[in-house]
Amino acid sequence: MRSRKSAYQTALDLLSRRDHFRRELEEKLARRDFPRDEIDDAIDRCTAIGLVDDLKVAERFVEVRASNRGWGPHRLAAELKQRGVDSADAEEISRLPPDVAEDAMATAIRKLQIRAPDAWWRDGQRRARMVSSLITRGFEADIAIAAVEKLAASRENHSHGLDDQ
Repeated sequence: MRSRKSAYQTALDLLSRRDHFRRELEEKLARRDFPRDEIDDAIDRCTAIGLVDDLKVAERFVEVRASNRGWGPHRLAAELKQRGVDSADAEEISRLPPDVAEDAMATAIRKLQIRAPDAWWRDGQRRARMVSSLITRGFEADIAIAAVEKLAASRENHSHGLDDQ
């Protein structure tokens, strides 16, 4: 009969699949009924050898969520805090450089347009929903409004160009 893996071995197994935030790893080990002191020891050992690093994981998290999911700074900071990252660190890490912020906004708008009805830009309520969705994704209201207005104007100009032909 094989003995049960230690918390440290289990942590290593989990970390071999993907990076984890400290709190996330603690929760997974606790769900496996490891004693608190064994969990703390396992995570301390993993931290000492560089396998658990909330700041490194947070930076990667922000990079991926901004570019792939179109999340803005407010949502990113909230998600980091929820995952156990210190509030000040979460705010700092989630401040997106201008090029990353533009990519995040472009991704968010692409995702929102997929579900938007044809000619959404001609309907004030639809534009307002688009703005609201961008705010929910973590963008500042004024940035969301400007992005939607710019997109609506470009769509309207493109649409009129087609009507004139």
